Amino acid sequence: YWPQDPQIPWAVAGGVTAAQILPGSANLIGGRSTVVKFYPHVRSAAAAHFPGAPDGMKMACGENPKRVYGDKGGPQTRMGNVAGHRQAFEDGKNYLRTLRQYEEEVERYARGERDEAPEPVERNFGLETIAGVIEGDIFVHNHCYRADEMLIMMSLAKEYGFTIRSFHHAVEAYKIAPELAAAGTAVSIW
Repeated sequence: YWPQDPQIPWAVAGGVTAAQILPGSANLIGGRSTVVKFYPHVRSAAAAHFPGAPDGMKMACGENPKRVYGDKGGPQTRMGNVAGHRQAFEDGKNYLRTLRQYEEEVERYARGERDEAPEPVERNFGLETIAGVIEGDIFVHNHCYRADEMLIMMSLAKEYGFTIRSFHHAVEAYKIAPELAAAGTAVSIW
């Protein structure tokens, strides 16, 4: 995010006061998003962060990852997309388990139940983000076009204990409106 983008004053003049900045829509796990407020004279993304707004994580499924990464060693099918998502969340769940075990061992050491301090867990920022999703601290925004893909992603979310905050593009969301409402999932459409 570039807070000095010359388009920001135009957005502000049009009444926009804040924005969610998301990574692209072709990666299975695209990365972190942030919500910014258009403060005047801000010089850094951190200074523009909207107070109290939770971070997000952008995901994509279906055609975009398949089209962009299919010939580059990425998933070539929709089934491959789901396998990649499932593996990412399994890795995140295992990372979270390792972090919790480490914290328990630190507490045991502090109580004198261990002679040596435990070795710290090696940081993995990608897995920390997924762990934050599983714990409910980071909201998921999922780029997805088709109704069947949205249902698959909602099933995956339920399996790993999180809610998809919003499906982006979501051109077939009208086909599954009751399911989206029951899950508390919004759509952000064109």
